[in-house]
Amino acid sequence: MDKKILEFGTDILRSERFQTAKQVKHHKKHTVADHSIRVAECALRMGDALKKKGIEVEDSDLVRGALLHDIGMTEEKVHESVSFVKCFTHPRMGARIAEREYGANKVQRNSVRRHMWPACIIPPLFAAGWIILAADKYCSVKELRK
Repeated sequence: MDKKILEFGTDILRSERFQTAKQVKHHKKHTVADHSIRVAECALRMGDALKKKGIEVEDSDLVRGALLHDIGMTEEKVHESVSFVKCFTHPRMGARIAEREYGANKVQRNSVRRHMWPACIIPPLFAAGWIILAADKYCSVKELRK
């Protein structure tokens, strides 16, 4: 695991809710927790590449936004819903959880709330959100192929 994930996300990784995420299936045989860690690793790599091109993004926003992007899936009423409904409900629920339980800032909340674009209609406002969105889609495709 990337040291930046531990630096910026240890409180999330150790939280009771993230421990629950280790039990919630996601993308066939993966879990929400495993997927979120992979998205954080991928987002950091993308962020590093973009920084070399002059696009500034905070590593803490990438890590925390990525670790929390699917945290709404840990709510039973969301997890048990059909896929179509889930794609709309888990980002909204996740943004509320991110703020309430993890003190997520506006960049992190927006990243969680908008990571399902274009399904969520309104795209992310910040570079971190676009990076997390791309990392999520990339990791999801890889996971669904396995």
